[in-house]
Order: sequence, then C-alpha cells, then structure tokens
Amino acid sequence: MVSVTTYRDAGFLPQAFVNFLCLLGWSPKNDRDFLALDEIRDLFTLEGVNRSNAVVNFTEEDPFDPKAVWLNSEHIRTLPVEALGRLLTPFFEQAGFHPTPEKVAAVTPLIRERIKLLRDAVSAADFFFVDQLPPYDPAELIPVKKGESTGDPALALRVLQTAEQVLAVTPFDHDSLDAALRAAATQLGLKAGPMFQPIRVAVCGRKNAPPLFETLVVLGREVCLERIGQAEERLQPLV
Repeated sequence: MVSVTTYRDAGFLPQAFVNFLCLLGWSPKNDRDFLALDEIRDLFTLEGVNRSNAVVNFTEEDPFDPKAVWLNSEHIRTLPVEALGRLLTPFFEQAGFHPTPEKVAAVTPLIRERIKLLRDAVSAADFFFVDQLPPYDPAELIPVKKGESTGDPALALRVLQTAEQVLAVTPFDHDSLDAALRAAATQLGLKAGPMFQPIRVAVCGRKNAPPLFETLVVLGREVCLERIGQAEERLQPLV
C-alpha cells in the first residue's frame, strides 16, 4: 500500500494528484491527460467513466506512478515563480539550507524545468545554498573531445585560469558574462562546450546544472571566483 501522504511529502501538488486520480477511472473525450481542476469540473461526465479496473503502477522501490510524476512536473511548470518558490522553501529548510526569499526567487526559475517533484529542488539547487561544495571527481572538470577517451587536464586548468581572470573584471550580468566568456573561448581556440564545462563543474560541482550564465549571476562574483580557485587546486595534481 502507498499512502497519500507519501505523495504529499515527496512534493506532489494537490491539483496534480487530483488530475492523476481522475484519470484512473475517467477520461475526457479529447483524450487529454494534463488538466487543470476547472477543466476537470467542466469536462467530467459519467459517460466518460471507465468500466475496467484502475491500475496504479508502483513498486516497493518506487512508490510513484510514472504518469503521476509526469503530471506533477507539468503542473509545476504552470505555477508562477513566486507561488512555486513558496512551495519549495520548506523543502530547502528541511534540507538544512537557509533560503532567503530573494535567493529562492532567483533560483526557482532556473530549476523549474528540471524538477518533477518539489523535493527534487533540493538536489537540483543545493549548490546555490551551501558554503562549500561537496567533494567531486576533478576529472569532471576536464572536457573530453568526441572520439577521445580522455581529456587534457592542462587545457581545463587554462580554461579555469582564463575564466577567473574574466569573471574578476566583467560586469556580473547575463549578457556581459555571456559575451566575455565566449570571447575568451575564441581566444583559446575552443568551442563553447569545452570552455563552459570546467566552469560549470567548478561552480556547481557537477556537469548537469542550470544554465551557466544565470547560475553565475545568482551565485555572485565572490562565490564563483572562490570555487573556480578551489577547482584549479583540484586539477593541479592531474596536470
């Protein structure tokens, strides 16, 4: 058995859960799955109720029906940033973070497309709230070209050193950082990917993270420079 509170505590929105429950035994004539509550009210008819037994797909390892998770992600994307931020704040607090309203407002739009459950925000945005990044493999800092098995640590170090110089003097807004780092990539003879990967891993602690320039702005110059400097130290033994 799976309790409704299991879904609630993981961060299912009430409207998404109702949407899911309705589709277990009923379907609208237009065969849509994602429905707002007022649409369910307007479209519901007894003729649309299914005769077959409803099936919820879950296991002991994963108590959440995949369709329910998908619906929840879709409903999350419809929420205004301010409303979603209010819902995410308790999850950040339970994780031991100290989220200010300003920080939550800045982070929420960067992760809204990346979470399926509200609790996912903790792992998606943890690096915005911690003073020190958790340990990560320094090999993640090294971009690997297509067709090659290993990358060049010296190149990654040069990228970080260049990025450190650029971020120290560039106005800290999206467009300025975008232009300055792309120009630096050109000077190093690199495409955007090999230039941005070491920077992203240095400031976020992983490759899979929100858009780079927006992330840099939210983290701020001081934090970014500190983390890039720490990443350079991690790379030194590999060079």
